[in-house]
Amino acid sequence: MLRPATPMPPILPPRQPNRLKFGSPAAELGLLTRGLASLEKHPLAELLFKDVTAFNIPKIALSRTWKERWDTATLELSNSGITLLSSLFLPHLVRWPVNQLAQLSQHYAGTDVLKEEFSKVAPRLAGKNLLPAKMARMGASFGFFFPFAAAFWAAPFARNWLTMKRTQSANFESMIGFHEAGSHQPQRTLQEEMAYQRNAALKTLAAGLGLGLASLLTGGLLARRLGKSLGKNLQDSLLQKLSSGNGQKLFEGFFKAFDLKGNQVNGQTATLLFWGMPAYLGWIHGARSGNERRERVIQSANAIFWFFFASKLTTPLWRKGYKEVLKGETLAKCKQILDAKDVKAGVSAATTKIEDRLLNLSYQDILKHFETEPTLRNQLLKLKNAKFALNDLGVPISTLTAVQLFNFNLTERKIKATQPIQSQLQTHSPNGLKPFNAPLTPFGAVSSSFVPFQAAGVWGQGSAFATTQQ
Repeated sequence: MLRPATPMPPILPPRQPNRLKFGSPAAELGLLTRGLASLEKHPLAELLFKDVTAFNIPKIALSRTWKERWDTATLELSNSGITLLSSLFLPHLVRWPVNQLAQLSQHYAGTDVLKEEFSKVAPRLAGKNLLPAKMARMGASFGFFFPFAAAFWAAPFARNWLTMKRTQSANFESMIGFHEAGSHQPQRTLQEEMAYQRNAALKTLAAGLGLGLASLLTGGLLARRLGKSLGKNLQDSLLQKLSSGNGQKLFEGFFKAFDLKGNQVNGQTATLLFWGMPAYLGWIHGARSGNERRERVIQSANAIFWFFFASKLTTPLWRKGYKEVLKGETLAKCKQILDAKDVKAGVSAATTKIEDRLLNLSYQDILKHFETEPTLRNQLLKLKNAKFALNDLGVPISTLTAVQLFNFNLTERKIKATQPIQSQLQTHSPNGLKPFNAPLTPFGAVSSSFVPFQAAGVWGQGSAFATTQQ
């Protein structure tokens, strides 16, 4: 007799993994916040993201013609490439020769004093004289700074050479849509201009490399001298000057301002002198006419202000915004949580205003310190996201756009101010020149009604190349 069949268990649908929903408490971070937190953990990636989205793309998009767009893209992408490649490879190249020259292994055995941030190295060298290490780090820092700055200064000249090779023209006004602006024609031939631009780029790079090598040698040899003098009861005059009084104070301030932290330029002074200024001064120096030079001066002043000094305007606004959103009781609770974390870590409670402390919190700090307060944590994450979107992207893009459109209008008026003169020349010209054409902008050709008032004079008459020729 057959046994009855065993009933089959019910077939259940395949179990889906517990997917994290966007913005849910279980996700801990939403999709946007996860991306921003990841960028924050990798400073170089964050820098490139901001550079590309807030500066490169808007500049390329806001071009009057496709010739200008390719010209702009060449410089923007080369600047981003210089930032990335220099930060990845150049620090490793400059540290090895300094280490060999300074013979640091004899004084700090088992510790690479050049690779890590000095704040992490110093505690492991407690009780030892750190002057040789600091001097060697200065050599490595300036060995990085000078070639880094020179590459940015040389980039506009290399861009000019590539544009001339591609377009077979050295006329900036023609590139932006003013084909009949005869008063701005360069005085050199195309081949002469290409040679000048190429040589200017090579000379600038050579100067940066030379200063970088000199810095490596100087810093390494001085560090070696200081190391040998440590066992001679401080008889060395250099060691005496750097170890006491005003000399020590000056050297420490200089060291803090220019010490290379990790693989990037850090600190406002070093960033301004070796990153911002070379890039924008090279941009101005490489201008191909008076009109371009004026545009670059205005753009550079705008960028440097918002990149280096805008925080003095925006930080008070964000401080007020945090205070209004979080209210009094919530701010007091935030202060209580942060003070408790500081005490637990063995740090005395900070005296800084709670709004400033919250502004400086990283994503990881917010998640760590407010883990037991999900509502407060999510509020802080939303505020930090808003600050990134508005402060780090919105402000640069909006100001860059406004200045770019202002430049378009100003350049058009300056060139059109010469139109009556050009018209008289065309009337008596046997060649039958074409009528003057309005320039192209991202919104099409600019009509004369767009000009709010007539320029009284002409900016930058004549060849700009004559003024830049050395």
